[in-house]
Amino acid sequence: MDIPVELKGKEISLEHLHLSEVAWHRDDALKPAKHLGKVKSVILGGDVLARDTDGYRHNYDNWYLKPDNAGSAASVEQTINYIHNYPEGDYVFVFVVA
Repeated sequence: MDIPVELKGKEISLEHLHLSEVAWHRDDALKPAKHLGKVKSVILGGDVLARDTDGYRHNYDNWYLKPDNAGSAASVEQTINYIHNYPEGDYVFVFVVA
């Protein structure tokens, strides 16, 4: 995923889970979501991870792009709404991008 310059260093590595993906805290996650919309990428969905003693772990919450919402703008809107409506806490969000 192309990370905007102003967000470099704010991503959370998931190497402790043996994943090459990165995650974002709620406020930071909104910025790459909007950026992906600007470059017309489609966010297929994503995962939520919760903080535990060894880092972040999957809590098995996720969202996905509904088949009737196949466009970039709809995928970004759905992602932003999901993040906004997610309960407060020490959670991070991972994007699956087409």
